[in-house]
Amino acid sequence: MADKVKVGFIGGGKMSQAIASGFVSSGLVEPQNIIASAITENTLNIWKEWGCVTTFSNKRVVDTSQLVFIGVKPHLVLQVLKEIYDNVTGNHVIVSIANGITTTTFEQHLPDGTSIIRTLPNMPCAVQAGVTPFCRGKNASDIEVKLLKELLLTTGACPEVKEDYLDIISAISGSGPAYIYVMISALADGAVKCGLPRSLAQSLAADMVKGAATMVIQSRKHPDQLKDEICSPGGSTIVALHEMEKNSFRGTVISAVEAAVNKSKAAGRDNK
Repeated sequence: MADKVKVGFIGGGKMSQAIASGFVSSGLVEPQNIIASAITENTLNIWKEWGCVTTFSNKRVVDTSQLVFIGVKPHLVLQVLKEIYDNVTGNHVIVSIANGITTTTFEQHLPDGTSIIRTLPNMPCAVQAGVTPFCRGKNASDIEVKLLKELLLTTGACPEVKEDYLDIISAISGSGPAYIYVMISALADGAVKCGLPRSLAQSLAADMVKGAATMVIQSRKHPDQLKDEICSPGGSTIVALHEMEKNSFRGTVISAVEAAVNKSKAAGRDNK
């Protein structure tokens, strides 16, 4: 079913590109069955290189697609919905990747009965290692959700969740990769300071994070339990963790998550 669907992206930026790359790389969707709009030629050229159809017209995206991803910034969503209102029909499924904007807001600004699915993809979708939690609006059918999931699985995991959780989840799975990139960079900096070559330090730090995440997933142990298994009495690891705790590492991460959640909720309040 998914291999026959026409997919459109309004807003062809990095997140839309990350999702589409999974569709194309998997072979599930042919590039010529994807159309993307953007405001700059440079952005559209990326899509052209993949063999996708490109346009400056958001209305054309809707007219030639069944599954339409809304990938513009939150403050532009209502403007886009007003623009495409007359082009949306009962055959469309509108998929939001805009942070903070609720399914109710989409339903209020599109024709009655429009199917809405709200998603929260992250950048690792570009390497088929992403996670895209989603929730369905009141009009989205099981068949439409199944179709979207079939596509999203080419980019990584795609759990269905309660909409109330999405603003919180965005601070973990959406913004979270950026936190980890900073951590990898800091680990590499520390190793370089102590004499390790930069390329080796960065590679080791990245591989370590990948391995640690795999341990959490596959062992199903609490992260603190896994941490305790590494910390031998009087050893270098517990000494290092002490330094992190002295500088409020956990508290800083918790505050960062809370700040991101509040920002996401504010985007929803400001764009109704």
